[in-house]
Amino acid sequence: MSLWGQLAELLAVIQWFIVLFTGQRNDGIWNMQRAYLDYAARVQGYVWLLHDEFPPFGTESGRVPVVFDFDPQPDPPNRLTNALRLICPVLLLAAVIGIGAYVGAVISWFAIVITGRHPRGMWEFVLKFLRFYLEVTAYTLLMTDTYPSFGRSTASMASPASTPGSPLPPPPGPPPPGPR
Repeated sequence: MSLWGQLAELLAVIQWFIVLFTGQRNDGIWNMQRAYLDYAARVQGYVWLLHDEFPPFGTESGRVPVVFDFDPQPDPPNRLTNALRLICPVLLLAAVIGIGAYVGAVISWFAIVITGRHPRGMWEFVLKFLRFYLEVTAYTLLMTDTYPSFGRSTASMASPASTPGSPLPPPPGPPPPGPR
């Protein structure tokens, strides 16, 4: 995922020049970056304890209950906002919220080990952070001109079996009764 992310960042630099001089995004670069974010959503969902299915490598989602739903904007990109994209205070906000999500994930891990359940509030907070992280990443990769907001997420993660934009399935319930 790291190597793919570095390629997406390198292509963002190329995309920056393309947007600056032509006023349009390169579709091939945008599609490759979107494929990266789709894979990153599956991997990060697993790492952040949002689901238990190990994500397969590549563009196939397999049985992972995560779909990154992000469509290109119909309007051409704004040259000025793309030219000034390096000035991005939302990165600081994402880092601060990310620390909170990390602490929540660690506490959740202990709760899962001890009780067998993922605390719903922590699960929802980590999910909200991951959506925000993906939105910030799409913004910094010049895939969108919509400024990211923690309260409003344009990037959604959904269960493949559910409708686009719906949340992931709820965290697992208590373990079935039986001998321990």
